[in-house]
Amino acid sequence: MLILHFIGLAMGLGTSFAMLFLGIAGSKLEPAKGREFMLNATAILRMGQIGIVVLLITGLYLMTPYWASLGEQPLLITKLILFIVLSGLLGVLSSKARKARKGDAEAHMKAMVPLGRLILLTALGIVVLAVMVFR
Repeated sequence: MLILHFIGLAMGLGTSFAMLFLGIAGSKLEPAKGREFMLNATAILRMGQIGIVVLLITGLYLMTPYWASLGEQPLLITKLILFIVLSGLLGVLSSKARKARKGDAEAHMKAMVPLGRLILLTALGIVVLAVMVFR
């Protein structure tokens, strides 16, 4: 299960890093081509969604020995709350990407940039907390 959990982590966090670097590459193109490039790149968000689901399923299993003492571990509670926040942010980002593909791409894509950065920071925070809790 831990191996599957790490695969989900790689998929989820990897999506954030991929979108960051694809965004940098897209910003160097002409505006119209950059927008088209980024619209096509949003297909990678599906990998992040799958990674989050894998993390959720494996994480619930791996948490089995910790549920009884959860109240005594504020860092673990913070990590779990950040995971919920991350899931919500990824849902909003996916919704914006879907709306951008259907029309008015420029308006929706402007909102996606700060969301993507916030998702990356949240995911990194979760990893740091996981290391602190489970070292």
